[in-house]
Amino acid sequence: MRLWHLSAIILMLGLVMAIARDPVGCVALIVFVTGLGEVILGTTAIMALFQTIGALGMARGLLQHGQAVAATTFVLVLATGVMSLWLFVGAWLVRAALP
Repeated sequence: MRLWHLSAIILMLGLVMAIARDPVGCVALIVFVTGLGEVILGTTAIMALFQTIGALGMARGLLQHGQAVAATTFVLVLATGVMSLWLFVGAWLVRAALP
């Protein structure tokens, strides 16, 4: 890590902590981080889903088809659960941040 990396990190942390002092800023930060997390999780889930659907297309036998369908189902269930959990945690934080 170079000195300017450290300076940039300290500047960003100072900005975030200054914004978080105000209740409106705190809620805005929570909503931003929650939304950013949803975008990252959604993009990751879509990429994993494309891989499992590709595995379904590449499958040769009945067993491989079953594994690909199981993997697709697992990705869909896990992604839905994690994204819902992230959203509910964000909503809980917004509710807890308001007086």
